[in-house]
Amino acid sequence: MEILAFFLLFGAMLFLQHWLQQHIQGATFAVTGNPGCAVRALFLLLLPGVFLHEFSHWLVANLLGVRTGKISIGLGKMRGNKHFSLGSVTVERTDPLRESLIGVAPFASGLLAIWALMGFGFGLWAPNDPLRVVETIWAALGDPLTWLALYFVFAVSTSMIPSESDREPWGVIIGIFAAIGALALILGWAPTVSPEMLEFGQRVLYTLIFVFGIIVVVNSALAIVIFVFEWLLGVMTQRRVRY
Repeated sequence: MEILAFFLLFGAMLFLQHWLQQHIQGATFAVTGNPGCAVRALFLLLLPGVFLHEFSHWLVANLLGVRTGKISIGLGKMRGNKHFSLGSVTVERTDPLRESLIGVAPFASGLLAIWALMGFGFGLWAPNDPLRVVETIWAALGDPLTWLALYFVFAVSTSMIPSESDREPWGVIIGIFAAIGALALILGWAPTVSPEMLEFGQRVLYTLIFVFGIIVVVNSALAIVIFVFEWLLGVMTQRRVRY
């Protein structure tokens, strides 16, 4: 059951990240009629997450001994009038393993940042009771810092998914580990998992489900607000954005 919840929440998180990025730009474009303004609005809203994303690449690359250039935060040049960059960091080419670790760094740091935010800010460290999470956050909605925390959840989660270039070396690594695993099974190797390791794995899984759940709830609430705004704007102005 926990595995199913993990994959469902993970899929919902990916969907909402893509949906929010599209519709934030679309709603801004519907109001202003300026595509450049729409892109800048997305950049400004995601700025904390963009900084964490690029800093994570830079930090992990340096920890792994891979040379880096400067971190660039800001809109990059449009490519084909469809794609743009909110930030970048120059990293030298290296082996697929280190490139994969550098590529996945923003995702890991984003999850850690949201987990720490929920823990230190609300005393929620991967609780098993969803009702307790809702009650805790609901009781704190009168505090402006709660809204700031929820904004950071949105900004970080919507920026932490690895980009296409970040995912380039993953195919090689997945293939290597799959081949090693298949060879080990053919040769009769059977892994043994201690009760302590099993318990640790369950705690990690519960924590990931908790963080994914927070992200999905916060971003779903924002998606509903944007959807209603776009619908009302379309009714009043007869202007709609086709995605």
